[in-house]
Amino acid sequence: MVEVNGKSLEVKVYNISRGRLSLEISGGKFQAELSKTSVGALQVKIGGGKTFGVQFPKVAFTHETPGFRVLSAAPARKPSPSLPASKDAVIAPMAGRIVALKVSVGQRVSKGECICILEAMKMANEVAAPKDGVVKEVLVSEGAVVNEGDVLAVIA
Repeated sequence: MVEVNGKSLEVKVYNISRGRLSLEISGGKFQAELSKTSVGALQVKIGGGKTFGVQFPKVAFTHETPGFRVLSAAPARKPSPSLPASKDAVIAPMAGRIVALKVSVGQRVSKGECICILEAMKMANEVAAPKDGVVKEVLVSEGAVVNEGDVLAVIA
């Protein structure tokens, strides 16, 4: 269930792939794009039209999670381009859901230090920093679904 401007709607999500997803909202089928804002929130652009800010509960998602709440319609904006994988990137080793972030922007980290917890097939996996440095960007939020190879953070 999703709350949009105080109204509850049933939403089913299908075929999540690299920021694109298929939605069924109250029986209607839509294509959508998922993007991240500069402050770490998510935006969903439905059918090339309206863009909505999305707020997820601060708990780990399971098949029983009641859903997320759409905050409000936001002006449409271009999604930011994906970062190419580099030596500074923290890469998702597998597809899954981010259940906990362990670092924030500006934090100093050591090689091997836990950046986040990635849940895949009901197993919690620590994603480690590939090198010593300072966290320059965190590109995911708790509850985000990621694919293998997605950039999760940047350490410089």
